[in-house]
Amino acid sequence: MNKVFFPLLCAGAIALSGCSKTPAAPTLYYQGHASVRITTAENKVIYVDPFAGEGYDMPADLILVTHGHMDHNKVDLITNKNDGCQIITHEQAVVDGVHKTFDLGYVKINAVEAYNKNHDRNKCVGYILTFPNGAQLYLSGDTSTTEQMPTLKE
Repeated sequence: MNKVFFPLLCAGAIALSGCSKTPAAPTLYYQGHASVRITTAENKVIYVDPFAGEGYDMPADLILVTHGHMDHNKVDLITNKNDGCQIITHEQAVVDGVHKTFDLGYVKINAVEAYNKNHDRNKCVGYILTFPNGAQLYLSGDTSTTEQMPTLKE
């Protein structure tokens, strides 16, 4: 399977809003399936929905899990973690129907709705990551169209 590296810029389907010119944009590495690795301008490594592919060798600073299905939550693939590595799962990201926000400095994480006939809205989330340069990345997890989607760009 071909792996793809590309900077998270202001263009393309994944960017939700405009970016400033500084600091540098994060880099996105497609692992396979729904799995991605993001390296920030600060050299922080974020893994999302670990499951497929290779490339889990970089030490993790943050691991995000959208839901509990086995093809999105193989956190044990990431054996190399930096001190203070955080793991945020759907269980922390949506509590009593309220979607949480986490500000780690190098990235702000907003949990958003994700659900469909196979995924309960209280046990599944998407994430919007906002980086210091203003770039935003929407990671949908497993979802159909949600009531919240029309407002995400705001």
